[in-house]
Amino acid sequence: MKIKVCYIIGSLAYGGAEGQVLELIHRIDREQFEPWLVLETEKGIERLNGFRKYVRNLGVVPIGGRGMVPRGYHAARALGRLSSHLHEIRPDVVHAYLPACVIYAGVGRALKIFPPVIASRRSLVDCYRPNSRLGAVADKMATRASDFVLGNSRAIIEEVVKLDGVPESRTQVIYNGVDAQRFSPARRPEVRAQFGWNQDHLVFGIVANFTAYKRHLDFVRAASLIHGSMPQARFLLVGEDRGQMSAVRGAIAEAGLGPFTTIVPGTTTPELAFAAMDIYLCTSETEGFSNVLLEAMATGLPVISTHVGGNPEAVEEGVNGILVPAHAPETMARAALELARNPERLRRWSQNSRRKVEEAFSLEKMVQAHEDLYRRVVQQKPTPTWKRLVGRA
Repeated sequence: MKIKVCYIIGSLAYGGAEGQVLELIHRIDREQFEPWLVLETEKGIERLNGFRKYVRNLGVVPIGGRGMVPRGYHAARALGRLSSHLHEIRPDVVHAYLPACVIYAGVGRALKIFPPVIASRRSLVDCYRPNSRLGAVADKMATRASDFVLGNSRAIIEEVVKLDGVPESRTQVIYNGVDAQRFSPARRPEVRAQFGWNQDHLVFGIVANFTAYKRHLDFVRAASLIHGSMPQARFLLVGEDRGQMSAVRGAIAEAGLGPFTTIVPGTTTPELAFAAMDIYLCTSETEGFSNVLLEAMATGLPVISTHVGGNPEAVEEGVNGILVPAHAPETMARAALELARNPERLRRWSQNSRRKVEEAFSLEKMVQAHEDLYRRVVQQKPTPTWKRLVGRA
């Protein structure tokens, strides 16, 4: 008998968690597993490529369209629809991604109407819990109610154990996998030309949605300092606007960096953006485990990153990059200039980035680890609900 796995996630919009779900659906062993998918909305569903008959939609109303109707009403309707879909699908395992879907799945598991639930935590809680005290409590209890909590970095799992009281025996780290064929250094020269840059330019870049915790303004400040000492430096920022793009454009103009900076407001081909860069800069003030760091590394880019969350698990100091404190663009600029002025180190760290992805962050390893986990969850005797909720093994 095949093991039915039902993934639950908000949408298939372009993002790290969404990309990993797609890779799992397309690459999981179909002789042993039958994947299903439940979405809050159908955004990005065109990425499924022939998988549509295994997809169900909760039809969640976007926040902007809810008017005065309480959020709890929409959540209750979504939970009811999810219960109906799972009754039809009859999965052996539910794998929920991101806070809202983890809450749906956790509530259903606590009520004993859902099969075993795996909750996937993809970021540290300071990225989202401060927005709602009630939501923070719901997320914590839903995480506890789940049979297993999966994190894509050690930093996340350490937080789950310490902050949410989930026993370590019910947690596991499975790192993101990256497509090392798609993200490859092979095409860099021809791609750079599309942006109007030649081999005399040195390109520093970031790929991240324009949201506050990504700290794009720190990137701009670092870029200003870099360009002041290295006129041939160019800068590339790629990501969708999540409320910060206007401020970033203003900072670029104020710093006089307009002629030397390109902003791409979202892309379905991030591999082309990475292929145009020489050095990747990550300025985030919080991260769970940044998928774009792996994509940059697969493209053969050395990385200068803030020392937050799971970033040190990808960036090895003095091997393929440099770690700097958050909120310190001056320190990042100095590190970037030091690396840029050392061509031999740049070449060596580039090779090390690529090698580290091939050895530790392959898609094959990621998929195999999930398959092993699903077998384990199906075979093990569930922990009683009350023990899960009070944080006991």
